[in-house]
Amino acid sequence: MSSIICPYCQNPLQPTEERTYTCENNHSFDLAKQGYLNLLPVNQKKSKDPGDNEMMIAARRSFLELGFYDPLIESIKQLVNTKLSFQSDNITAFDAGCGEGYYSEKALNNLPHLTTKILGTDISKYAVKNAAKKYKNNFYFVSSVYNLPIADSSTDLILSIFSPFKPEEFKRILSNSGYVIIVSPAANHLREMAELIYENFRPHTTNIIEKMSTEFNHDSTTRTTFTLDIKSAEDLLFLLKMTPYYWSTDIERLENITSKKELSVTADFNIDIFKSK
Repeated sequence: MSSIICPYCQNPLQPTEERTYTCENNHSFDLAKQGYLNLLPVNQKKSKDPGDNEMMIAARRSFLELGFYDPLIESIKQLVNTKLSFQSDNITAFDAGCGEGYYSEKALNNLPHLTTKILGTDISKYAVKNAAKKYKNNFYFVSSVYNLPIADSSTDLILSIFSPFKPEEFKRILSNSGYVIIVSPAANHLREMAELIYENFRPHTTNIIEKMSTEFNHDSTTRTTFTLDIKSAEDLLFLLKMTPYYWSTDIERLENITSKKELSVTADFNIDIFKSK
């Protein structure tokens, strides 16, 4: 049975020989040349091109592929290896809000003692196009995380990194013995950058555990903190464009950062693990 379902009638989608996916009600979706499906109905769009734009996606890919966030990747993989126990060595892992695919490829692949079928979605078609083009062994599709075109109880591990989510949807698609991992900014994430923009730094806060408590039991929180030693103005700009700061701050304040050629910045993450109630 396919774990991908039709966004209109919720019946399984099956591939045909013509690079098309169809359901029993003859709803049809063409596979893009990069290898992804667009499963986002028009009535679920809030704008013409929802999600991150091409500039943001390009900046994120350039920054992540320099390896700056690799300690986060290693922390996630270590937690999967030491804290999670699956009923089978073959699992379906799903990246909710996958961006350009770096996290799903690096954090959900090559896990000790596990073989993973990796799915990923994002509402940004630019993100999904980039993910599918580069990481061809994974399956990516455009959709809303609030209306996931995924069959009930068909995933074993859900990863959500800095993305919006709907606990009820995670609960619906997760197997009874599955896990959800949510990564969010901890108190001091990118503190030095924020201090160059704002007069008063306000530590990050989160209500993720409270929000998830309606459907899930909280298993654990692991805090991962490390320093990003950025040595070029170009790399610093990549990081800045990944953040809301770049898009919501006036040019004069941004120049406090863009004028610098190097900066040491704190990367600070909370990794929360949840299980179904």
